[in-house]
Amino acid sequence: MVESSKEKFTGLNVSEISSKISSFVNGEKPIRVWSKGEEPVLAFVKEYKEQVLSLDISNNLIESHKLLKRVFVNFSYNGVDYFAKGDLVSDENGRVVVKLGEDVFKSEKRANERLLTFPHHQVYAYFKVYSDENNSNIISLNRFNEAPSSAIDTFVSERRKSIVGESDGVAELMGFRILDISSSGLSFCANNRETGYFVGLEESSNVEFTLMFDEKPYTLKCADIVYIVDYVNSRASKVPMKKIGVHFNENEDLKSHLLKFMDSSGVFREVDKNIESFLAD
Repeated sequence: MVESSKEKFTGLNVSEISSKISSFVNGEKPIRVWSKGEEPVLAFVKEYKEQVLSLDISNNLIESHKLLKRVFVNFSYNGVDYFAKGDLVSDENGRVVVKLGEDVFKSEKRANERLLTFPHHQVYAYFKVYSDENNSNIISLNRFNEAPSSAIDTFVSERRKSIVGESDGVAELMGFRILDISSSGLSFCANNRETGYFVGLEESSNVEFTLMFDEKPYTLKCADIVYIVDYVNSRASKVPMKKIGVHFNENEDLKSHLLKFMDSSGVFREVDKNIESFLAD
């Protein structure tokens, strides 16, 4: 399922993981550091002594960063996620110094971990509009006598031709920006008219759609609609929106890419959001 229960965090003292942190010193594997609500960045541990963590972020993996007074630190060790909260001592010339607090928390890594894609990453799902005159591979989303044409966007750029295929010519697609994604589920927002397309799919299966993630298209099969719920958008409070959760059959290429993407880049995950709430002042 796309939605999942909160992590169970186990409390530790920072002294209990000192050896684990020290194993990252001058190593090739980075750790993650961020301030609340900001995108995490990858940092290499240069020194660790008496709870003071010296990090190097002056490398080609980092384009920019924004660290506030309070920071969160995360690293993985033997399949376990460790999280700590600390105070930013200095941030100059690509060298960040953090004073860690006494409390550290660990959480088992999950196979269905979610990547929070909005607003930092542009990931989209595209659905073809049904037409009886076209071939049977065109996906049926029109469960009504008349399709609300104003809800249909036409995507014809060169970059997206791989989605529709040459045989389809200029195809009409509905595109939705993804809020979060795991190896078997995702969610996105739709207005009330667009939502009508998905109501009829709640009892359907094997509906194909295309996911555009990190410049690469993946053909996925929608196993079922997990939920359709009200979504409150503070930026557009007058526009009623629904949040739609989709469960799809696992795609090994996508699963591998997603896990590699989360491990090798500073990205905001569901567990990061949970630890922010868990360690809130």
